[in-house]
Amino acid sequence: MRDESASVRTGRTGLLVLCALLLIGDLGWSLRERSVQELFKVHLMRFSQDATLLNILIGAMPALIALTLGPLIGAWSDRTRSRFGRRIPFIFGTAVVSTFGMLGMAFSSSLAGLAVSWTVFEMATIVGNPLFIALINDTVPRPVLGRFFGAFRIVSLATGAGFFALFFRNDLVSVFQPLLVAITVVYMGCMLLVCWRVREPSYAAPPRTGWRLMQPGDEQWGRLFAAVSVGAVAVLPININALNASAQFGADAGDFGSAIALTYAISILLAWPLGWLADRYHPLRVGAAVLSAYALCMLVAWRVVDERTGFLVALIVHGVLAGCFLTGTVSLLPALLPRERFSQLAAISASLTALMVVVSTVGLGALLDATGRDYRLLYLAGALAAGCGVVLWRSLLKRYL
Repeated sequence: MRDESASVRTGRTGLLVLCALLLIGDLGWSLRERSVQELFKVHLMRFSQDATLLNILIGAMPALIALTLGPLIGAWSDRTRSRFGRRIPFIFGTAVVSTFGMLGMAFSSSLAGLAVSWTVFEMATIVGNPLFIALINDTVPRPVLGRFFGAFRIVSLATGAGFFALFFRNDLVSVFQPLLVAITVVYMGCMLLVCWRVREPSYAAPPRTGWRLMQPGDEQWGRLFAAVSVGAVAVLPININALNASAQFGADAGDFGSAIALTYAISILLAWPLGWLADRYHPLRVGAAVLSAYALCMLVAWRVVDERTGFLVALIVHGVLAGCFLTGTVSLLPALLPRERFSQLAAISASLTALMVVVSTVGLGALLDATGRDYRLLYLAGALAAGCGVVLWRSLLKRYL
């Protein structure tokens, strides 16, 4: 196994080249992450505005299908030794499947076709995201991981801000198809460049023991994975339903796009300092502090938001704090998990998150439909989930720090 501070490319120039290539990959990856779900929601509203259906398609169904697929492919990747590395072949494969799913959505003319294409896309995304993070973990030196992920987030947020500022308007439906096709081309081009030019390090031979999903001692990660899952689920109620909630508070698609663009612009300014804080004080401390602030702010929003301005302010606060949480904690698993099994363990963590997503999104969708789609409940749901997360994150501080 390579030294903790080693890099595939030696020297400062080599490290800069490596980071530049990974950030180009981040550009395509982020364009997909920031845009496709929102475009899917816009297209879905042409067929149905049912809250339960939205939460099932966005959260529950793809997570349920990919619940075991992620850990299996993660373990396969950890044990793979090939001339292309152990991550690149899988990143390429999931990128191809994602591309087919995106093109399927672009040309879908029925609810069934759209749902199938979305499910294919989400399965590849759920499997592929931990692999891309694993590639970064394998190639970027650990002492600069927090700052690299800060730069990673800046690219991601700038991409999202550009998308929402330039394209998310009231006439979005009319440009949906060519826009999604263009995003697909850019995404695939960026990922192909990463697969072509990034070189992985030499890895030690995998253990000769049988290929097991779980190994003795893995129970030690249970509380960590639970904390990560609850933190991720806490921001989902608003992430999934905010666009549909806009009408209740008198906001239109243009208002929504402008608010999200402003959110990303603010988050860009915070990304590098948060990466530095994660390197300096540890992602656990950053995550616990931000999650506490999120719980408090969403509880206040539940009590006071009842019109357009309040909704947009709460949306921006939600987006900034959710972004701070992600930026400040994205290096948490790379910092704590063993590198030789990182992809497998990260995929197990993602599967636990997926299981919680299934339960929470189906339950929330049913609750919204049962209450006549009172979207103020989104803030209460986020506050309660974040409050549970704070308890878990503070317990981790005692264990690891």
